[in-house]
Amino acid sequence: MNKNLSPLCYVVSAVACLAIALYSFAHFGYHDRLFIVPIFALALLWAGANLWRQFRGNSEYRIERLSNPGKLLRRALIRYVVWGVIFLTGVEFLSTHSYYATNEKTLYFLRSFMQWYFILGLPYFMLTLTFKASHTADFFDPAIRLFLMGKYLFRGLLVPQARPRARRVFTRRYHRKVLLNLVMRVYFIPVMVIQVYNGFQLSVHGLSQGLPGGDLLTLLFWLTGVLWLVDSLAAATSYSIESRWTENHSRSIDLTTAGWTVCFACYPPLNEVTSTLFLFSPNVVGNSVQDLVFAHSTFFMALKVLEFTLLVALVYTDLSLGPSVANITFKRLQSRGPYALVRHPATTCKLTLWWMQSIFFIQFWSWDVIIGQVMWNVIYILRALTEERHLRQYAEYRQYMQKVPYRFIPGLI
Repeated sequence: MNKNLSPLCYVVSAVACLAIALYSFAHFGYHDRLFIVPIFALALLWAGANLWRQFRGNSEYRIERLSNPGKLLRRALIRYVVWGVIFLTGVEFLSTHSYYATNEKTLYFLRSFMQWYFILGLPYFMLTLTFKASHTADFFDPAIRLFLMGKYLFRGLLVPQARPRARRVFTRRYHRKVLLNLVMRVYFIPVMVIQVYNGFQLSVHGLSQGLPGGDLLTLLFWLTGVLWLVDSLAAATSYSIESRWTENHSRSIDLTTAGWTVCFACYPPLNEVTSTLFLFSPNVVGNSVQDLVFAHSTFFMALKVLEFTLLVALVYTDLSLGPSVANITFKRLQSRGPYALVRHPATTCKLTLWWMQSIFFIQFWSWDVIIGQVMWNVIYILRALTEERHLRQYAEYRQYMQKVPYRFIPGLI
């Protein structure tokens, strides 16, 4: 199985990045466009950790000390141009699409990314091809794959004899994976970036208002928002920045309709349809002492502490994947921390959290809410099963399944 950084390294880096950002925003002022800074800062932390790992000989990449300057420039220039076209196409699509055009913060993030890319992109690729050299990564580099696809298609338009080969371009499995990976990222980057923006707005506002020192419930609510923020921050960084430096290149993507359907059903805007069909119980049950089956303030506080503890476990599990967080996609296998106990610890934590947020409230005990809760559980279990079906094509994951035989609960399921 591939070596990976320890879960603690990823968790500490994400929490430290967020803590520094919140401290800086609280003491030096916060502008709502600054939310993009922690995303890039976290990517730099991950890149530094993986570079240190490389110097210790635990990385798949190497340092190419004898690169020919002219050849290096040509290779870097191809990648720079191809990725520039991809980024411009993505930004143009999101700018003109009716659903995304009003998402100003995501567009600001993408345009800022583009500005820095045009300035630093070429030296970035030259450094990458030098300090993160890999023949395998070169062959499967999405920019190179897309460049070759474009070359075959263009040749097919000009030379009739080349048309059969041009038509076969899209039948190659890896080429389809490259295109689907771009579609997946166009879908998820806006989702994650807006969550980071909203999270910083709420967290910084809470700090500016001053959290009551003796009000444990208020503090728990604020810390809950901070936990969701650090979770979104790691996810936004992982989806937005896929690099050899962070060592989170996509090795594969689920090609099945079932895998995409159960995944997209859980995220906006498609989760609005899912929520219409199946009520999401944490959103419809009450959130006060009077709404409890056992209406007592002590029980309510104990329940909130339990929910917070489960959320800590969930976020720790998510963060332990580092830059390998991604739906439908396989990047790097994590086999330590929570993933040494069960193969889907995040699913277990999430479903348990939802039950604890719901079953002790009066509004939960109606058939429409109960059925909705069960169906959301089914959807997330199906996500885990389709994910495993996709990952089983890799020998290292099959070995991992033998090492960790339980999916959800150690010794039981």
